[in-house]
Amino acid sequence: MIIYGILVGIIVVIYFVLSVLSRNQYDEVIEEFGDQYPLKFMAPISLHLIYKTRLLERLHTQVSSIQGKMISLYGTREAYKHTRMFMTQLVSVVLLCLLAAGMLGLLSEGDHFMFGAGLFFSILIPVLLVNQLSNKEKIRKQRILLELPEVVNKIILLVNAGETVQQALIRCVELNGGDDSPLYEELRVVVNKLTSNEPFADVMNDFSKKCAMQDVSIFTTTVLLNYRKGGQDLILSLRELSHDLWEKRKNISRTKGEEASSKLVFPLMLIFVAVMIIVGYPAITIL
Repeated sequence: MIIYGILVGIIVVIYFVLSVLSRNQYDEVIEEFGDQYPLKFMAPISLHLIYKTRLLERLHTQVSSIQGKMISLYGTREAYKHTRMFMTQLVSVVLLCLLAAGMLGLLSEGDHFMFGAGLFFSILIPVLLVNQLSNKEKIRKQRILLELPEVVNKIILLVNAGETVQQALIRCVELNGGDDSPLYEELRVVVNKLTSNEPFADVMNDFSKKCAMQDVSIFTTTVLLNYRKGGQDLILSLRELSHDLWEKRKNISRTKGEEASSKLVFPLMLIFVAVMIIVGYPAITIL
């Protein structure tokens, strides 16, 4: 019990010391993200701890994996900022869980099980947050893959009508309007760069890196290899690519349908058990 009291005291002292040292130092960094990341009251302390311990450099392998996901979600320019804030969130969670573990051990009068439960959650919650980030990236890539065949078909139609590839991309974005899909968000960036007279090859390469998907890379490579020639070579290449993309879209839709049906199994089992109880209870009471 004394050990848990000492642990709680150490964490509280560290909290107050770091809160004094980090006061008003990171307000601009934190306010930039608004409410996108929770536990804002812990953010200055965690940021100060990250900078002083050089945690991002020491955990380079793990951080690089998270940063790769942030590049896919937010782009190269914003990736480091989001990685830093995500690591800040993880440190905040670990500190709070350690404090809660010490408090549970103290309040339960030295119960090691309660302390161990707190330590378990200090590991489990960061893992869940990382998995949540991975799922967010996965969903984004799936949405891009579902929308890409339609974009390719629109480009084929517009190029057949006499438009250039650049004009076809611009027309696709204009026709789409205010859709908030991830693919069209990236295409709007492409159009903005094209209208600013940036080199087409550089713009398409940046688009491919931002999406970080093999199918998008194939699309950009196909366009870059054939857009100067134009005509039937480009159209034939895009049609072949469109066919492959539609097949992948069908597979994703089929997989989602199977996942949805598997999620219904548990509720159906509960309903079955409830029906069995309702039907069987009168017979049991009669006996």
